Amino acid sequence: MDQLDFKIFKSVGFRPFGRSAGDLSRLNPWVIARKVGADGNTVKARISKMKKNGFIKYFQIYPNYQLLGINGSAYLFELDDVVEKYEIIEKCSLVDGVVEIHNFIGSNICIDFTYQDSRDERRRLDLFCELTRCASPEKFYDRVMPQLGGDNMTNSDWRIIKALRYDAFKPLPKVAKELGFTVKTVRNRFERMVQNNAVIIVPMVNPAAIPDTITYSLLIYPLPSKKESVKQRTMEEFENSCFLVEDSSIHANAMLCLAARTLSETEDSLIRARKIEGMLNAKLLVLKEMKEYTQWIDSAIDRKIAETTKQEEPSVPRLMLNETN
Repeated sequence: MDQLDFKIFKSVGFRPFGRSAGDLSRLNPWVIARKVGADGNTVKARISKMKKNGFIKYFQIYPNYQLLGINGSAYLFELDDVVEKYEIIEKCSLVDGVVEIHNFIGSNICIDFTYQDSRDERRRLDLFCELTRCASPEKFYDRVMPQLGGDNMTNSDWRIIKALRYDAFKPLPKVAKELGFTVKTVRNRFERMVQNNAVIIVPMVNPAAIPDTITYSLLIYPLPSKKESVKQRTMEEFENSCFLVEDSSIHANAMLCLAARTLSETEDSLIRARKIEGMLNAKLLVLKEMKEYTQWIDSAIDRKIAETTKQEEPSVPRLMLNETN
């Protein structure tokens, strides 16, 4: 992955959350081209190559968490014994609502999970503390979703989401044929969901699997009174290697995800971060692997389909045998 590939990857984004996650223009090669200083055909070819070589496995579609009545957060846990780490990860992965587990070199893991309210979050967090034997986990980030707009979701909307779940760019005529709707109906409903921030599309990638690259995180701890200025200075310092920034909702700390060519670069970055004026501390975490556990989303979509079956409008146009668009 050269510098242009890195810039394209950074522009596309791979996290299914964030205030602007619902803006699907970020996936348009010509929009990306303007951001990275290349032409649209080059960007299109580079993305195609990423898919061909397996770096991008597929593009998947997520429903906005607000539609499911849930929130999401991630916490960092420090384990007593690295020997037991994989056994602990396996146990934690079985807890309902786990979205991802980030396995860092050494004794740290990050568990990204969903919950209904603060009481449910506390209950799940206590369970993870018991499984990891970590009494004081540290909040890593929150899964902030774009604000929803528009009308309630219908049965047809949920069926379209299910049809696109692991193939977000499946041709809409094919979706229409599978569901028995007209192409116009599918297109209109999909565009309405996009406009209302009901769906988010991201590529399925594992940052730790970027070829010839070490993926790592810097947790930064600025003086609370200087959080914004320190964060801005840190982002400027690592502009060419940082591809994601996440804030903690209740603390002044933030997380930067970066890429390096060598292990020594990661330590150099830690030293540079700690030297920034107003920085209280910085912590280095080198990512070994990241695993997704999103089958529960598929189950939640199926439940929504079942719940809304009787609510489906009788006027939904169905595909006629001789209709093609």
